[in-house]
Amino acid sequence: MNRGRANVLIFFFISLILLAAYYFLQSPYFGVSQVMVKGTSLIDQDELIRLSGIRFGENIWKLNVDRVQQQLTFHPQVEAVTVKREWPSGIWLEIRERKPVAVLAQGSDFILVDQRGIFLQKVTSLHGIPLPMITGLPVPVTVGPGQTLEIDGLPVALRLCQEMSSSLILQIGEIHVANKERLVLYTGEGLEIRFGSPVDIVAKGEILTEILGEISRRGGAKTVQYVDVSSLNVPVIKTKSGGNTYPKKIGN
Repeated sequence: MNRGRANVLIFFFISLILLAAYYFLQSPYFGVSQVMVKGTSLIDQDELIRLSGIRFGENIWKLNVDRVQQQLTFHPQVEAVTVKREWPSGIWLEIRERKPVAVLAQGSDFILVDQRGIFLQKVTSLHGIPLPMITGLPVPVTVGPGQTLEIDGLPVALRLCQEMSSSLILQIGEIHVANKERLVLYTGEGLEIRFGSPVDIVAKGEILTEILGEISRRGGAKTVQYVDVSSLNVPVIKTKSGGNTYPKKIGN
């Protein structure tokens, strides 16, 4: 009899504890009160919070993490998302952004693309955007954010953006790809660089960096007609006076 009564009491207390725990977990104490975003430098954080669909006051235990991740990956500039709960009422959205590496013209506007050629964003001005412009390629007016640009010649230009050093890319204002085997670059000052075929990109980039540095030390590009690094072993600096020089002979 005593054992039966003890079992009843144990069952009662366990049920009471479980019921209390259930109501505690459903209480406003676990309602989302803060959503924090980490890993963004280009995307507006408030925009991501709205896109996530997370409602303030929503129970953190009931949050559908998979749904939030799926919602956020609809953003063209979001490559990957991790959603983490921070007890008792916080949510972290850890974002890996797609980074723009180049610009293309689309009508009177400009579009930013990543290293895979994904359309990230349309802008009306390039002010404050230190990225090279890719020219010589037709850009469909129908393509929009999140789509991959399937344009012949674009992968070649994007490979240059990836393989050349960041310091060199900052000096390049334009990559002209009308002929994939005769790439032509232009610096921000307008100096023409005949790059040739997209081979030995790293080595050509190192030589070009040396040449541009020497030209800058000698007073800038005003006396230079073009630079030719299409032949890795015989780079040429063509001066406006008609002479040809090589990197080690600049200024002689």
